[in-house]
Amino acid sequence: MKLSSFSSSAPVQSLLEKSGWHRMSRQEQLMVAGLIVIVTAILLFHFIFSPLLESRQRLQKSLVTKNIELQQMHDMQQEYRSLQLQSGNIQERIRKRPKNFTLFSYIEKQATVAKVKSNIKYLKPSEINKEGDLDESRVDMKLQRISTASLVNFLKGLESEKNVVFINRISIQEHGKDQGYLNVVIQVITFKFES
Repeated sequence: MKLSSFSSSAPVQSLLEKSGWHRMSRQEQLMVAGLIVIVTAILLFHFIFSPLLESRQRLQKSLVTKNIELQQMHDMQQEYRSLQLQSGNIQERIRKRPKNFTLFSYIEKQATVAKVKSNIKYLKPSEINKEGDLDESRVDMKLQRISTASLVNFLKGLESEKNVVFINRISIQEHGKDQGYLNVVIQVITFKFES
């Protein structure tokens, strides 16, 4: 038997004969063909289009979340600038602080209140620049795997016009392993009278 004489439609013809396709009426053939089209469409939707739609919905939700986070960060920046403009008489506020006030313990207290103490990777205090009659006291800290809501709550309690505590610098990155969490490096400063 020559290979060229083999018809490529032979398996299809054989399948049609076994299924009794030729014995069916035209109406039955149309119903079976319609059923095959419907089943194929359902399978295509379930295995191809449905996962694509779900992936698109997840992406849209993620974009909405990121926009909300961005707006919250912008609001915090505006609040920070407003606090800087209202700095007023710093020396008077420093005199009103408790005598045993330290920036390090103040940060720890605010972290405890905001329930983010377990997210603290490090706290590094240092005495730095002189600002006229005042010494600047600084603490560099890192928070790991913190939610946006927890970060906002912590920052609201951290900055204090009354205690002359300001955020000097902040760096925010997404936590690599867990979506929706952040890693944050913050430089917090205050001032005190020369010792």
